[in-house]
Amino acid sequence: MSDTIPSAPPVRAPGKSGWPRPVTLVLLSGLSLTGLLFAGISRLEQDKLELAFQQRAHVRLWALKEGVDNAIGSLRAVNQLFASHMEVSREEFRRFTQPTLAYYPYVQSASYLRFIDAAERPAFEARLRGFQAEARLTEMRDGVAVTAGERARYRVIEYLEPLQGNEMALGLDTLYPAYGEAVRQHAYDTGLPAAGQLVALVEGPEPRVGVVISMPVYRYGAELASLAQRRAAVIGETAIVLRPADMIAKVFEAAGLRPNQGMSLNVYAAAANGQREQPLYAAAEAPSGQGTLPRWLYPGRAAPLRQSFDVAGQSWRVAAAPGDEVLLSDHLASLSTLALGLLLTGLGAAYMRTLSLRNRVIQRHVEERTAQLKELNRELLLRERAIESSTNAVVITAAQPGNPTVYVNRAFERITGYGAAEILGRSPRLLHGDDTEQPGAVEVRSAIREQRDGHAILRNYRKDGTAFWNEIYISPVRDEQGTVTHYVSIQHDITAMKAYESELHHQSMHDALTGLPNRLLLQDRLRQTITHSARKRHSLWLVSLDLDRFKFTNSHLGHKGGDRLLQAVAQRLQQAVRPVDTVARIGGDEFALMLLPEHGTLTPRAEQVQRVLEALAAPLLLDEAEIFLSGSAGIAVYPADSADPGILMERADIAMYRAKEMGGNNYQFYTAALNEQLGERLLIEGALRQALERREFVLHYQPQVDIASGRIVGMEALVRWQHPELGMVAPNRFIPLAEETGLIVPLGAWVLRTACAQALAWQRLGKGELRVAVNVSARQMAEQDFVQSVAAALAETGLAPHCLELELTESQVMNDIEHAISVMHELKKLGVKLAIDDFGTGYSSLAHLKRFAIDVLKIDQTFVRDVTENADDAAIVMTIIALASNLKLEVISEGVETRQQLDFLRQHGCQQMQGYYFSRPVPAADFLAVLEAHEARQAAERGAQADRMLGQAI
Repeated sequence: MSDTIPSAPPVRAPGKSGWPRPVTLVLLSGLSLTGLLFAGISRLEQDKLELAFQQRAHVRLWALKEGVDNAIGSLRAVNQLFASHMEVSREEFRRFTQPTLAYYPYVQSASYLRFIDAAERPAFEARLRGFQAEARLTEMRDGVAVTAGERARYRVIEYLEPLQGNEMALGLDTLYPAYGEAVRQHAYDTGLPAAGQLVALVEGPEPRVGVVISMPVYRYGAELASLAQRRAAVIGETAIVLRPADMIAKVFEAAGLRPNQGMSLNVYAAAANGQREQPLYAAAEAPSGQGTLPRWLYPGRAAPLRQSFDVAGQSWRVAAAPGDEVLLSDHLASLSTLALGLLLTGLGAAYMRTLSLRNRVIQRHVEERTAQLKELNRELLLRERAIESSTNAVVITAAQPGNPTVYVNRAFERITGYGAAEILGRSPRLLHGDDTEQPGAVEVRSAIREQRDGHAILRNYRKDGTAFWNEIYISPVRDEQGTVTHYVSIQHDITAMKAYESELHHQSMHDALTGLPNRLLLQDRLRQTITHSARKRHSLWLVSLDLDRFKFTNSHLGHKGGDRLLQAVAQRLQQAVRPVDTVARIGGDEFALMLLPEHGTLTPRAEQVQRVLEALAAPLLLDEAEIFLSGSAGIAVYPADSADPGILMERADIAMYRAKEMGGNNYQFYTAALNEQLGERLLIEGALRQALERREFVLHYQPQVDIASGRIVGMEALVRWQHPELGMVAPNRFIPLAEETGLIVPLGAWVLRTACAQALAWQRLGKGELRVAVNVSARQMAEQDFVQSVAAALAETGLAPHCLELELTESQVMNDIEHAISVMHELKKLGVKLAIDDFGTGYSSLAHLKRFAIDVLKIDQTFVRDVTENADDAAIVMTIIALASNLKLEVISEGVETRQQLDFLRQHGCQQMQGYYFSRPVPAADFLAVLEAHEARQAAERGAQADRMLGQAI
């Protein structure tokens, strides 16, 4: 804006005739503006029509995709019947498919096709004739079903629904003639549905064109991890025949859509071998019956939509074109603008004519006021420049209904994206969008209604729809009489500050590593859910979940690897629960789950927790290493255990510790008795840290006996804790705690040195080269210097390496296979023997077993206990013995307690045993007595045998 007032235009001399120039300018400007507005509004109308067409077309495309997916979903459901049952009868197939065929009338048929070979053909045909007297194995030749020729393999339609009208297809061999086999083979290889090309149908309404979609049926229980496994496991397929035209019509009908409303719609299927597309469905534009306009007035048309979508591996294409009619109702705005523009142009020209006649009078007043206006203009320019230079938005609105905007500065335009011309005359409330009831908006309306100053924080929306936050100060502007004429508001954009506050709030309520809710958010959700559960009268479960042996795994993976492992665990936990449940990370390797009842029940089910544990136990590939995890879960129940979130979390933790004491990889519910057990646990944990220094640990030894000769060949060293107050503490009460706290490492080192020294002492007493077996924990194996510590113990005690046997449990070896194999090879270089303890209770495979550098397999006592009574245990024991024999390994049976067990083991070739039948674990002094008594008994038996032989010789 200039700081000077332009001079007034010259006044026409009195009496001079002619058409005034201002009138001409008004006419030209009015007509030009009318034309521009008409063109602009026409363009907006055309854009609106194009958008409406695209929306209608995409709605129909989406409905069609969903309808096709639902039809394929019915095939998946039929296929799942065969995947979840070892055998499916014809009647079960009929009952299962009837609802699907009724719900999807455009499904011509559902069938089960089975692979048989030539040898199975007679039996198969006999079964068919038992169902349908004239049935036989057929094939299609020249469109006629004839008896199938002799071939090595058939793919025969065994089940078919509905059978009526499709009898000819029962027993049909679909392998001949070969058609679409490449598509079927892809389905067999992937396990996914596959659609073939269009085929002619014998039955059904016109047009008789259909498409066959099939899915492979694999042998029940077969491994399907690899391509070769899937190909080997294919036994048949399930298939449905769809009538595409009926399906498309039914899909649109079900969605309440008219396919030809303002458009023409066609659906095509891609053809093979470069042929033309095959039409599936066509709907021409239907007349609207409304008033129309000539096309030349609105020549623009929306671009047609052509989009393809996938149907079980085949490509279908939808082609939608806008209608040709130009409806009067679609262009009312532009026509009204044209008429109104012409009218206003005429009125404006007439008005300018009147003004020209008054020009001389006005000119005189203009000259008188010019000087005053220049001064006022300078003052206004100064104020305007100050406002325009402000970084905060300034808005002035009139004190009228709706509060129309009369002024905005450049900062407003920059912040909101609205130009001054777009906002002037409109209420600033348009920035609120649909969020008109937010507290800040209510405060602004109250300030205007009460004609007072106001302050509020508002969530507004820019022209492009993005949200931003404004801090607004509003004040009334009064005239000389004190009447409020306007309101001025100063608006400060605080979006960045709000975003920072939101980020801080999110970080305070979520775990930074996994993104899961943290303890604070869990407690908040728990309080809200308890309130909701109280109203609904149903229960909820709070589950405390802790990873088993995570410290061992983390020490091996390192800090970054441990973080990635926790992130993978968090993802698995989220996938194992429903969206309504909550998974939170409490800290370290401790997680918590809030489980709600499933639909139709009042309490969660144990299967929900078991599903989480099973998901956690699945093998995990991390940095090209296969890791096996498990978790211990404790469950506290609302309202049975407490209605207080804090107490529920404490009691879930107590139950979780109980699950760990039970060996991990299980879940336990909280009971009142667990409080006492927790107190005992804390007492034992505190005493355990001082027990090694106070020399409260002792070793007991259990003999290992050669079954054939009855000779003691070794012993297993077992640690015991003789507490001065608690007495003899059982190993299952302190060993898990030692593992968890890391005390197992110094304790294991003490056991190793003590056992080696004791074995050497007995050898020096002339008891022979007895082998001493020492158990090794997972934490010990994870130590970087474990092999060096074994070598140091042998060097310190002087025991020969081949007299030391280290026992590794099957589960700890499988926890990190590559690391375990590496440690085994290093130990074998020292010359010590290695044994797999509790064999059969873990999950090792033969592929891994042959890589282990081991000497001994120890059969777990759980199999030996009922070996003479339980056929399954007997079979397992015999299998392990045979496996050890074939791998040239020694085998030792644990837990032998009866003569019958010993006889069974001797009969089936077990080499060594240990158990209560021969001796309990005893202290070192008592074990020496056992050795001496055994030697005396062996000497007496040898003497008696010598006497018998001498008597026979005489």
